[in-house]
Amino acid sequence: MTHTGQTGTGKGPPPLRVLLLTHYFPAHRGGIEIVAGQLAARLLESCTIQWLAADCDPPPVLPGLICTPQRAWNGLEGKGLPWPLWTPSAWQTLRHALADCDIVHIHDFIYPAHLVALPLARHLGKPVVLTQHIGDIEYNSVVLRNILKGVNRSFGRWMLGHASQVVFISPRVQASFETYTRFSRPPLYWPNGVDTGTFRALPRKARLTLRQAYGLTPERPVLLFVGRFVERKGLHLLRRLAAARPGWQWCFAGWGPLDPRDWELPNVQVYTGLQGASLAPLYQLADLLVLPSHGEGFPLVVQESLACGTPAIISEETAAGGPEIPGCIVATPYMPQRPDPAIWLETITEALEADDFAERRQNCAEEACRRWSWDRLAENYRGLFERLLAQD
Repeated sequence: MTHTGQTGTGKGPPPLRVLLLTHYFPAHRGGIEIVAGQLAARLLESCTIQWLAADCDPPPVLPGLICTPQRAWNGLEGKGLPWPLWTPSAWQTLRHALADCDIVHIHDFIYPAHLVALPLARHLGKPVVLTQHIGDIEYNSVVLRNILKGVNRSFGRWMLGHASQVVFISPRVQASFETYTRFSRPPLYWPNGVDTGTFRALPRKARLTLRQAYGLTPERPVLLFVGRFVERKGLHLLRRLAAARPGWQWCFAGWGPLDPRDWELPNVQVYTGLQGASLAPLYQLADLLVLPSHGEGFPLVVQESLACGTPAIISEETAAGGPEIPGCIVATPYMPQRPDPAIWLETITEALEADDFAERRQNCAEEACRRWSWDRLAENYRGLFERLLAQD
């Protein structure tokens, strides 16, 4: 076991003992694990948390947090499937962790350890909160699409139906599961928060200075992608967009098998190893975030972009998972099997040339501050944990 913090002591009732399960730790830079880390950091004020995840990355270090990396085989991620398989010794660790906790918090049902943890937790009489981020994914592969739909409608239906409480981050994902799942309690929709102290808008002069620092031409448009370099994020379409408009500067922040550096386009720059605060300057210097993704909830990167004053051009499917904020979130038709670059080029051009572009940027930052708060979300989860423990 790797202890990365010490639990606090003091008078009063002991803190809640939470077992947190994700597929990776936040250093892996995926949205799910980053969300889990933001919540954990705030819940530590009143909880002790043991966090189990694959040992693919270093665990976070926070007072009161006990991280237990599990040896895992992660060979499928290179094929676009982030699905780490724990080694046999990890299952005994999971069994002990479940016995020692008061409540279990799982992020997404679909990972192997999570599929085992929920029924075992219920057998031990431990309440389980399941936060579901992702629903069906329209992979280009018909086989993969149908496999995931089958998994969601079998294992997913069972897991979400037997969790003490299900929380969705996206109304689109919630609506999909509601068509075939009977929940033990009515599901909740709680959008993710944003650290608006880190992700904040800058004046135009400061943004242009940032562009120079990153080797960009200040007066030329800058378009940004943040996320994993995989098929379902729309990398194939983005390559065609970048090639079609050599006058636009494209920044890609992320990692994955579809590396934009392989395109050999002079207007494309790639940034790897960035997460959290180190991403903020890219959001701030960009004119637009462009994300033609499918098969996910409402991505945290969209919220972070808006908090920095940068509007987001995203697929209609992804936009359906979040709020309508005219001028800040622009929903654009996208069919993964038949992507149409012309529609996206037109939408991006219209946004860049809008007469009220400066006002839109200001509105993005203001809306993000008003709508999304990590502290408020952590309070929601803390209250939920306490209610479930009182009821079970």
